Amino acid sequence: MEYVVGIDIGGTCTDCVVVGGDGEVTLGKAFSTPPDFSGGIQDALGTAAQQLGTDVGTILASTRLFLHSTTVAENAVVDGTLASAGIVTTRGFEDTLFAMRGGYGRWSGLTEDEKRNPVDTDKLPAIVPRNLIVGIRERIDSNGAVKAAAQEADIEQAVQTLVDANVEAIGVSTLWSFVNSQTEKQVAEVVRRLAPKAFLTLSHEIAPVVGEYERTSTAALNARLGPVVHGYLDNLRASLAEHGFTGQLLVAQAYGGLLPVDEAAERPVGMIESGPVSGLVGSQALGEQLGLRNIIAADMGGTTFKVGTVREGLIEYQRESMVLRYHYALPKMDVVSLGLAGGSIISVDPRTGTPRIGPKSAGSYPGPVCYAHGGEEPTITDIDAILGYLSPAYFLGGRAELDIPKARQLFEEKVATPLGLELLPAAAAMYKLANSLFYDLLHKTTVQRGLDPRRFALFSFGGTAGMHVGAYGEHLGVSQIVIPYSASVHGAFGLVTSDIAHEDQITQPLRAPFDVEAIVGIYAQLEERIVAQLAAEGFDRSQMRLNRAVDMRYRRQVHILTSPFVGDEVTAESLEATVDMFERLYEEKYGPQSAYREAGIELVSFRVRGIGVVG
Repeated sequence: MEYVVGIDIGGTCTDCVVVGGDGEVTLGKAFSTPPDFSGGIQDALGTAAQQLGTDVGTILASTRLFLHSTTVAENAVVDGTLASAGIVTTRGFEDTLFAMRGGYGRWSGLTEDEKRNPVDTDKLPAIVPRNLIVGIRERIDSNGAVKAAAQEADIEQAVQTLVDANVEAIGVSTLWSFVNSQTEKQVAEVVRRLAPKAFLTLSHEIAPVVGEYERTSTAALNARLGPVVHGYLDNLRASLAEHGFTGQLLVAQAYGGLLPVDEAAERPVGMIESGPVSGLVGSQALGEQLGLRNIIAADMGGTTFKVGTVREGLIEYQRESMVLRYHYALPKMDVVSLGLAGGSIISVDPRTGTPRIGPKSAGSYPGPVCYAHGGEEPTITDIDAILGYLSPAYFLGGRAELDIPKARQLFEEKVATPLGLELLPAAAAMYKLANSLFYDLLHKTTVQRGLDPRRFALFSFGGTAGMHVGAYGEHLGVSQIVIPYSASVHGAFGLVTSDIAHEDQITQPLRAPFDVEAIVGIYAQLEERIVAQLAAEGFDRSQMRLNRAVDMRYRRQVHILTSPFVGDEVTAESLEATVDMFERLYEEKYGPQSAYREAGIELVSFRVRGIGVVG
C-alpha cells in the first residue's frame, strides 16, 4: 500500500498523519526532540505505525509523498542561531537596514503598551551588521535604464571583503533590481566564482517588490537562514533515506502551499510560520466538507496560541510579514500568535504578589511538571491536570504517564501559597486568567477587525485546545464550536490537504487609465513561467489552477492592498470590477467611506498563484 505522510514539528510535540491508499487516516504524536528533531519524527511515525500493525521503515519505504512543516526557520531567528551573512548593495545605500522605513520600521511589532513608551524600547539590531554590508558603484533608475554600469573589479573587491570576513551566505540587493536585474546577476556570477560554497540570495528573485527596505531585509533574512535551513533539510532527507524513503519530499510554505525540498531550501524565509498556516489550511479544507465557509481557527499547542480566519471560504493574507520584528516581503496567510499555551510557565511576581503566565515556555523538555521530564515550573498544562481536564488515561493515547501529585505539590508551593489561596481555587483562577488572555486575542482578530463572531464557527485544535475552548468559545459568542477528529495533530492534517503552490509576481506600476494589452502581457508572462515550473514537477495542465491578483493603492499612498483579479480574462470590464473589489476591501480594512477613487488608482504588482493539485 502507498502512503502520504504529513509531519508537523512544533515547539512541544511532533504531529503525524498517515493516509493510506484506501483513504484511511492514522494519527501519531510524540514529544519534539530539539535540537535533533529527527527523533521526534521517528517517534511520531512509530506511534502511527504501531496502530497500522507495521513499522516505520515499512511505512517510509511505501511513502509516495512526505509533507513537512517545521518551526526551524523562526526558531533560528528567535534563538539567534542564524548563519553569518554579508550584503552587497548599491553604494550610498548601505544603511537601508538601519534607516528602516521611518516610524513604520521603528514601531512595527511592538505591543500597544510599548508604543506608548517609546523611550523604553529600542530598535532590534539590524539583521546583518554594518561591517558586513558593502556597496558597489552602480545605478539603475526606476524605469530600468542603466545610468552607471557596475564594474567587474569593483564587484570583486566587494565580494572579496565578505569572503575575507568568512561569511557563510551572501545577499545581493541593488536599487531597482526588480525592474532590471542586470547588476544583481553580475554580482551573482562573481560570488559563484569567488565564494562557490556561500549560500546566495538575490533580491530580485526572492522579493521583486517596490520598497528598498523590505526587499533588502528579505534578502538579508533569507541569506542568514539559508545555511541553517539547508543543513536541516539535508539531514532530514538523509535520515528518511536511511529508513527506505524514496518518494517526494515537499515542504510547507507560509502562503499555504508546498514546495519541492530543493526549492524550499533556497527560499527558507518562506517557511517562517508554515506550521500555523498548515492548521489554518486544514480548517479551510474541513470547513468545505462540513459546509462552513466562515471559520475562526484557534490553534492551542504547547508553546503558542494562534488564530486565523476563513471568510467566505477564503483565507486572508498579511500585508506586513515579520518575524521578531524583522520585515520580509513574502506573502503569508494571516495567522496571529500569542506566546501563551499549554507549556507557558505560571509564576507570581514577588514584588507585587500578582500572577503571571508566560511568555516563557517549558517546551517538551523539561516540559510541564506533570510530564515527569524534570520540569520544576508549573504551567497551564499542570493546572489542566490538577483540575481534571487532562486525564492520565488518554494522555498521548495512554502511552505516557502523568505525575499529577508532583504538579499539585509544586503549583501549591510556587503559585497557590504566594497568592494566599488554596490549591483548587488557585488553579481555577489561573485557568480563568489564561482563558481571558486567549479570548482577548480572539476578540482582537475578529471584533476589532469588524468581524461578527456570531457568523463564524470556532474550530479548536492543538494538543491542549479541547480543555479551554468551551470557556473562551462561549464568551466569544460563536455560532458553533468544532473540535476535529484530527485536533491534536491538525497542522499535519493540513499538510495532507495541501497542494504544491508557486507564487510569482512582476512589479510594474501602472496608473489609470490602464493599458489593457500591457496587463494581458504581464499576466501571460507570469502564467507561462508558473506553468513551466509545475510541468517540470510532473503536473499536466488539467492538474493546474492559476489565480491572478494585483497589488493596488491610491496615488501618493505608501501602503498597498492586494485584491483578487475579478474575471477569467483581462479586459477593461474585468479591470473595472477588480478596482471595485479593491475599494470594497479598502473600506472593510480602513472603514466606511475611506475609499477615494478621485485620488487616482495605481496598480503596483501583478501576481499569479499556480497550484499543482496533489492527488
